[in-house]
Amino acid sequence: MKKGRGRFVIYLLAAVAVISAAAAYWVPRYFEAAWFLEDIAAGPSPSMWKTLHAAPTASGARWTVEGRAGEGDLYTPTEKIKGRMIFVPGLVADARRDPRVIAFAETLARAGFLTLVPQTTAFDGLKANAGDIQTLHDAATWLADTDFPDAPKTRIGIAALSYMAGPALLAASRAPLNEKVGFVFFIGGYYSMTDVIRFVTTRKFRLNDNEPWREESPADYALWAFLAAQAQGIEGPDRDRLIAIASAKLKDSNADVSAIVATLESEGRAIYALIDNRDPDKVDALVAALPAPLRAQLDALDPSKQDLSGFTADALLVHGKDDPLIASTESEKLAAALGGRAHLYLLEQVTHVEVNRAGSFWDQLDMLFAGRRLLSYRE
Repeated sequence: MKKGRGRFVIYLLAAVAVISAAAAYWVPRYFEAAWFLEDIAAGPSPSMWKTLHAAPTASGARWTVEGRAGEGDLYTPTEKIKGRMIFVPGLVADARRDPRVIAFAETLARAGFLTLVPQTTAFDGLKANAGDIQTLHDAATWLADTDFPDAPKTRIGIAALSYMAGPALLAASRAPLNEKVGFVFFIGGYYSMTDVIRFVTTRKFRLNDNEPWREESPADYALWAFLAAQAQGIEGPDRDRLIAIASAKLKDSNADVSAIVATLESEGRAIYALIDNRDPDKVDALVAALPAPLRAQLDALDPSKQDLSGFTADALLVHGKDDPLIASTESEKLAAALGGRAHLYLLEQVTHVEVNRAGSFWDQLDMLFAGRRLLSYRE
């Protein structure tokens, strides 16, 4: 009996030692993740993360890959470099100068990621372009292949927000870059461009065809910003007319644009018919009726219509449960398409790409796990 009790005590002490060792390893890492996430929410404002880690050095970067020139901003950690990452903001005008974008890039660099923010056409026209897939492919190739002092030659990461998640995913799926990307990190991304359009125009969404339609209320400006972006895909007077309609509605959602609508020709009418529709079951036919160049552009940016078999990286997907611009089902569908490589976090605290709401205890815990997973990709 004494012998058995002694063995039990030994086992118990061993278990306590293991738990203590595990706690000593994991607890600091979760505190680190908490401070990292707090800094993302803080943006340019003060935070514990900024107190703990010196600001990175920002510099301009230029590269040429197979004759194609590119440029961007490189954020070099002041402390040890532990990884390399491309950061692609969403559709933000002059994004490289936007204080929120700079703050996010600095947060990543403070974590030890050598962070590159490449210039894309989306930063100029507020419209994702199929050419951005090649732009991101070249930028990531340059970041992966260049010898930087004290930077480990590990597989890189690609972080992207909102509508730029699609081009980033497609770039990471292309050879030979796909062998150089270890992970992607998307916030508020998408899988089906048609379903994104359906949500913006009709407010309806669902996870699959067997479900009834669900309804949310996307921000009004999303509809008219989408119109302005698509207008840039055509030439001629209808382009200016559609932009005028979008501008008027963005200033005043109740503006009467009927006089301009009456002047639209065939291409403009096809685009406006999609914008004006509120029936989710009509969206596929209306998309199919769009001008051929515009339809081809949308298809090229649609992961659900592209070959993703070359994608071999981990995918960390974060999406706000009540995202007003891109329905959270888009990240759910993307996670299903990527299978075991995807790690999905649907969070109450996130709206679109902003961490600006209170969440439950379990939601906070999920966010902490997501932050810890991202930081675990460092060397």
